[in-house]
Amino acid sequence: MISRIDAFFKERTSLQVTTACLLLVLVLAALDHATGYELSFSIFYLLPIAFTTWYARMVHGVLLSIVSASVWLIVDITAGNQYSQSFIPLWNAGVRFLFFVVTAWLLTTVRDQLEKERSMARLDGLTGVMNGFAFTESAQTVLRIADRFDRPTAIGYIDLDNFKRVNDTLGHAEGDKVLKTVASVLSTCVRKADLVGRLGGDEFVVLLPETTYSGAATVFGNMRESLLKKAGEKGWPIGLSIGVAVFLTAPSNLNEAIRLADTLMYRVKKSGKNQLLIEAYGRPELTGHPLNTRRPREPRGAHPQAPGS
Repeated sequence: MISRIDAFFKERTSLQVTTACLLLVLVLAALDHATGYELSFSIFYLLPIAFTTWYARMVHGVLLSIVSASVWLIVDITAGNQYSQSFIPLWNAGVRFLFFVVTAWLLTTVRDQLEKERSMARLDGLTGVMNGFAFTESAQTVLRIADRFDRPTAIGYIDLDNFKRVNDTLGHAEGDKVLKTVASVLSTCVRKADLVGRLGGDEFVVLLPETTYSGAATVFGNMRESLLKKAGEKGWPIGLSIGVAVFLTAPSNLNEAIRLADTLMYRVKKSGKNQLLIEAYGRPELTGHPLNTRRPREPRGAHPQAPGS
């Protein structure tokens, strides 16, 4: 029940949520007036304020706080409640307004902190790129869209060569710097729509939607050059073994797609490391039959990067 209510309000705009909660305040005010001043409705006024603050913005929560305090004041006066001093109703209305605003502020703080923790839970703690869970979740969504519209996709598997040597000779702190630098360079070389994730250790994965063979060759070639240049500047004795699977038609199985890219990466490892290997696959890719003899036609002037360049 709660999950359904949450989903319902998340699908609504801030204006729709605020309007619905405003109507609820007016209904509560009518009930409050009808029952007289002896029955308190204070707790019920908090509900629309809480919903507005949580699913819209704090400014909407403050707006609803003003309305709630005002209608409560009107109901209080028109219900016939007698006070010893004329300013007391105004004082009570001010106190109620402050109580409503503090509640809205606290809810906003809790919501922002919760969203921050959810975001952090999806990121790798060291490098700041997506962790394995977040990458898998996002990549599956991207592949579903690519499959629906029959669009090409590229997945690259990147493993650092001689990374253990960095940890053994330069220390783990320097090894952490290497991983952070790799993640930073990868993130810089891709578009906003692309995905970068760390699967653990010194292994990274990159998904490029709307990317053909020539596009993948350009992007991963630039990645490799930038990372090797950075490693040379820092004096890090590392290389990069990169396997890239380009799917002419988006794969429907993410795990199998990553496995194919991983297999290409291991072929690089076995052939001497520190190289880039790209292969194109058609819909039969899930049976393991690459289209090595029929790569997609390249745009005029394109020069696909050969494996090992």
